[in-house]
Amino acid sequence: MIKPYEDPPLIGDWCREKRLGNGGFGVVTLWRNKQTQQAVAIKKFHILQDRSEITDKHCERWRNEVKLMTETVQNENIVRTVNVQPTSFIQELLRSSANGLPVLCMEYCEGGDLRRVLNRVENCSGLREQDVRDVLRSLRNAVAYLHSLKITHRDIKPENLVLKQQGERFIYKLTDLGYAKALDKQSLNASLVGTVEYIAPDLIYCDRYNCSVDYWSMGVIGYEIITGVRPFIPHAPITRWMMHVQQKKSADIAITEDNRENYTYHTDIFPENHISDCLRKELESWFRLALEWNPKKRGYVPYTKAEPSLANGENGTKGVKQTEDNKPSTVLKIFSLLDQILEKRILVLFSLYDCRWIDLEVTPETGMETLRDHVYRVTGIPVDDIEFVLPLEQKQPAVGNDTRPYDLYLPDFYGKPMVYVVHRGSRDSIVQRDLKPRIPKSITDVFQNIKVKLKPHMLRQFIANSYYFIAQEQRLYGQVLDGIRNYGLMLNDNIARRKDEIGRMNKIVYAILGGVEYHKLTVCHARDALNVEKRIPSATFEMASKRWIENGARIESNVRKLAEMADTITKRYESVLKRSRDALRHALLHPQLDQHDTFGLRNVECRYEQTRARLMEKILNEKSHMDMSQAVYECLKQRDVLLRELAFLELQQQILDVRREIQEIEKVVCKVIDVTEKYKRDLARLKLEHQDEVWKMLSDYGRSAAAGSCENGVVHLDNILPLGVAHTDPPVINKPNFLVGGPTTPQLQSTVSNESFDANQVCCLGYTDPNVEDLIAANETLIHTTTDLLSNSFSLLKLADGAE
Repeated sequence: MIKPYEDPPLIGDWCREKRLGNGGFGVVTLWRNKQTQQAVAIKKFHILQDRSEITDKHCERWRNEVKLMTETVQNENIVRTVNVQPTSFIQELLRSSANGLPVLCMEYCEGGDLRRVLNRVENCSGLREQDVRDVLRSLRNAVAYLHSLKITHRDIKPENLVLKQQGERFIYKLTDLGYAKALDKQSLNASLVGTVEYIAPDLIYCDRYNCSVDYWSMGVIGYEIITGVRPFIPHAPITRWMMHVQQKKSADIAITEDNRENYTYHTDIFPENHISDCLRKELESWFRLALEWNPKKRGYVPYTKAEPSLANGENGTKGVKQTEDNKPSTVLKIFSLLDQILEKRILVLFSLYDCRWIDLEVTPETGMETLRDHVYRVTGIPVDDIEFVLPLEQKQPAVGNDTRPYDLYLPDFYGKPMVYVVHRGSRDSIVQRDLKPRIPKSITDVFQNIKVKLKPHMLRQFIANSYYFIAQEQRLYGQVLDGIRNYGLMLNDNIARRKDEIGRMNKIVYAILGGVEYHKLTVCHARDALNVEKRIPSATFEMASKRWIENGARIESNVRKLAEMADTITKRYESVLKRSRDALRHALLHPQLDQHDTFGLRNVECRYEQTRARLMEKILNEKSHMDMSQAVYECLKQRDVLLRELAFLELQQQILDVRREIQEIEKVVCKVIDVTEKYKRDLARLKLEHQDEVWKMLSDYGRSAAAGSCENGVVHLDNILPLGVAHTDPPVINKPNFLVGGPTTPQLQSTVSNESFDANQVCCLGYTDPNVEDLIAANETLIHTTTDLLSNSFSLLKLADGAE
């Protein structure tokens, strides 16, 4: 039987599925159309058990929310209203509405609210950085928009931030404008509204307040989503936390109480969080604005001439406060400062050597020297030993001296390293041996006084920090394995790219070896040709031949050793390439290992939930913290086992052996190429010297023959030279020019310019001497010998080309 004012389960094609939640005076229900599958969230005025409690003030507040949502507010970070068809569906809902109050039809945000997200075990110490950024950006947009309409929300809390899925991500939207109110000229209102834990102090102790109360709520929520807890003694009643908050300085952004009721004022964010240090430090300055006790200073900074663009305020609001002489005193910065922080590019790195996260704000002007110096200051790794490894998500092929750190930034890639850091000087391991764990102070304090009973707020902090520590250790171990995998992939890629270099080295070495063989053949041919008919004195010829053979044998020996070295390098290269691939197939680097619960985190979650349940039920004793203490102890033992595991050490050694050997191969390859170039020059010089000596012998032999023909003063050297050849002393004889690596076509010319040799063209003085005929025959023999030598040389070159 349907109760009065209760919605029926079905209205036409619309089906009532479930209740989504309750507002201050409203209940939200999910309705779905069976035909179109459209889902809407219907908010109706909440029916109080005693109807007499419904006042005109309640009805006014409800009508105000419906009017704002349907007629005024239109922003992507505020839940929007939707038009639901048919109209008969809405009319049927109005029939069951109390006092005839209107209903509010809103888009369905399937992700629930922020409170549900914060209550998850994995978020007990805050959200991941990407979620923190999304929440702050969404909250900033929504609040700034409302303030631009001169509307203050007055009830900003995690329950009023809902999640709407958009693609693969969730968009955070502000809802529940029931307490929102358009402020008058003086921005005054004296009513106490909103959730006490998130309202500004001036809502409690002042008769007047303005829109800065929303800044306070933004600050409290911002701190909670980063650390998992509210900033100011969250367990204390309002009277106590108000007293201590009033005593804080402007720089203080958090207050804690220990187990002995001692209070500590903090100027920084608790270290147990999931955001980068760079973002954390930037947000600390923003929290000082948002969590300022004095509402007149909250959200404002002193005005300076350096920021004239802010004189008109932010988002159309009145952003400048004037002094009595109409000079600006302060400028609203609560929104613009947050925008500047969220727009910064923060490069996130992970050091494999000490398992440490490193981050640095980068701009287009940031250079690699700045990045290396920052890594050195954080890790202590010498600048020359810092090696950067890029994950697969990076588009850059490698990091060089001309690389801009700004280009290594990956948008929306928080929680994972954008760059890995490796200690190149570490020869024994990639991960530092005997690496000490970084245990939160709250855990070490409990371990030092393990038998002391913890108060509820201290127990809550202890179990949250314990879970955070264990989750971080599991995350770090997985990150180390992922970094080693990426390092192995980088080395493997470098090795594969050396294949062309190895091939080029072999080609150069065997080309010079072929040049040596060609030189040997040239020497043999020249020796045989010059020894014909014993025209050259045997002593001179034998000495020259011996020298040619010795020089050729010496360079041949060196080049053959070089070739053997090249063969050895090639074999070592194939071996290191195989071992590199084998290392990447190591069991620890198996992709499914990332899904393994290495530290038993699921069991730790159960322990955490059980302890939290006992906290809520106030069933506590001296041993309430022992369960999570045992979990931390087991984590430390598992950590020690994993870091000392033989397979883990073996994997690192394999990667380091591959790195060491490829470095040696690179050095040897460069040396072989340099030596090959030297031998190439030596061989070229040897060939030139051999050619010069051969032609010198021929020249000397020519002069000797010419001198013999002139004994009786009848025949002159001028007359035995072919026509067209210049008369010089000694005569110039054209010779072929062979250069290793140069043109292979010899520069051969006939003894008569552009003509074949003809004995009839030889002019004598009145008679023919038999010696002249002998000289002509010798010249013809020399021409034929040289032609044969060139022919053989061309054949050898063709054979060499075919072999290549």
